[in-house]
Amino acid sequence: MPSTWWTRTRHYFLYMVREFTSLPLAIWLLWLLFDISRRSLVAPGAFAVFSVIALPFALYHSWTFLTLAGTIIHIKLLDRPVSSRLIVMSQFGLWIGASVLIAFLLTWLSK
Repeated sequence: MPSTWWTRTRHYFLYMVREFTSLPLAIWLLWLLFDISRRSLVAPGAFAVFSVIALPFALYHSWTFLTLAGTIIHIKLLDRPVSSRLIVMSQFGLWIGASVLIAFLLTWLSK
């Protein structure tokens, strides 16, 4: 099997791209943990730039995970299955709500 087998089919390609997105996120997290352990930012400018670069990877990874939630999660309410579309929309709603809450807390606590 050639090493480029995953580039032939769009679904395989998108799956491999999604799996790759975890690598920059892991590097970002290790860098953050290292800075926390030192109780100071080693290179604040470089960390900010890398954070901006890692953001699209995090968003893509989160987006693909949440869109699969309707396929993965099966809930019955009053003996009737909840539609996968409602599950996915609730997951995105919770994601947006948590993001707004965290942004509010960060801005409120920074004063």
